[in-house]
Amino acid sequence: MARRPLYIETDGQVYLVEDGGALRFPREGDPLPFRIEKRETMRLGDQVVVRAKPKMRRHPEEWIGRDDLVAHDRVHGLAKTAVYMTLMRCVSELLVSRGDTVLLVKAKRGFSKGHWNLPGGFMDYGEAPEAAAVRETLEEIGVGSRVTGLVGTYVSGFPDRASFTLGLVWRGTLATDRFRFKEDEIDDAQWWRFDEALQRTRNPFARWAIVDHFVGMSTREAPLAVHTHRRPVRWRGPRRPVLFLDRDGVINASRPGYVKRPEELELLPGALSGLKRLAAAGWPMVIVSNQDVMAWRILGHEGLRAIHRRMFDAFREAGVAVENVYYCPHALTAACRCRKPRPGLLLAAARDLGAKVQSSWMVGDKPSDIAAGAALGLRTVFIGDEARRRRFARELRETPPTWVAGSLRGAVRGIGAPSP
Repeated sequence: MARRPLYIETDGQVYLVEDGGALRFPREGDPLPFRIEKRETMRLGDQVVVRAKPKMRRHPEEWIGRDDLVAHDRVHGLAKTAVYMTLMRCVSELLVSRGDTVLLVKAKRGFSKGHWNLPGGFMDYGEAPEAAAVRETLEEIGVGSRVTGLVGTYVSGFPDRASFTLGLVWRGTLATDRFRFKEDEIDDAQWWRFDEALQRTRNPFARWAIVDHFVGMSTREAPLAVHTHRRPVRWRGPRRPVLFLDRDGVINASRPGYVKRPEELELLPGALSGLKRLAAAGWPMVIVSNQDVMAWRILGHEGLRAIHRRMFDAFREAGVAVENVYYCPHALTAACRCRKPRPGLLLAAARDLGAKVQSSWMVGDKPSDIAAGAALGLRTVFIGDEARRRRFARELRETPPTWVAGSLRGAVRGIGAPSP
């Protein structure tokens, strides 16, 4: 197996070694005058570069600074490319909302080609972020705008690229609705409800910002009625990572004809131990569930509450706290906002629980669970054995989960502890 190059950097200084008059990255297995901690990998064409942090007590002034490295005539091209790709790209976008809707523009080119996105784009050299959002909005839709505040700052990678982008999303207002689109860039602009907008954009910054903006709104400003097991109590503390869980197939066993009575509720092996480990790690947890047993009118709300009371009794006996159950009782063909893969259940729960979606997870055993989680920009876990993975292989390729596990207990390692 080829030894991978090591990109070792600390405080902007990069460690390189001499090789026939050139300066290159060392490779795995080469002797080093210090210990290292290996971190993430970068794929650059057919090369995989391992980023590493040196364990040193001093600042290595004799190493080449990353600002000097790119123009150095002796530095190997791979090192220059790797350093260039780690330079943060910066975009600035504008979120304009009216009531429970948000403005999206449809792109003709770039990463969002054929998809909807917030107005905005890359910042120019030396340009203030707020000015970039206003300038880009004017260029794209021909309308002046005003920034009124910051929604959030976000960092994300993009498919098949080693680089990362810093996104700043601002709240703002428009001078007029009389749009004049930039012909080679924008096809259309429309106002979408928050849940609809989440399904139409593929930009992670837009998804996170839309949810963050929605979570900060009252139910009067942005109503989204969903059914819950008990009356929600809105979290008033700082935003926090939240674990969203499907019910059937994740916590309890699915069964032919559905779970119709409390005595038919059978918790899956390892489900309680998995929940206990997640609770001990500090996760607030909430269940979000399509209830087909209600969609087919086999069971009513009171019957479902009886089943959930039995489930919460089991949680309480095990010392597991689960905040609530958000469920969709509507017909499979209903145009409701809450039936997964539509994100209404998760969006309503995110507001009540004060979710920080960039650090949150969705766990489910169906592609609709993964799609609903992805709409909010959550990391996702698909639960299923080999046969189930083969059954949904096409859907999982279209919307790949972050992690795959055979059970909830097996998912714990991938989820880990909540991050700030």
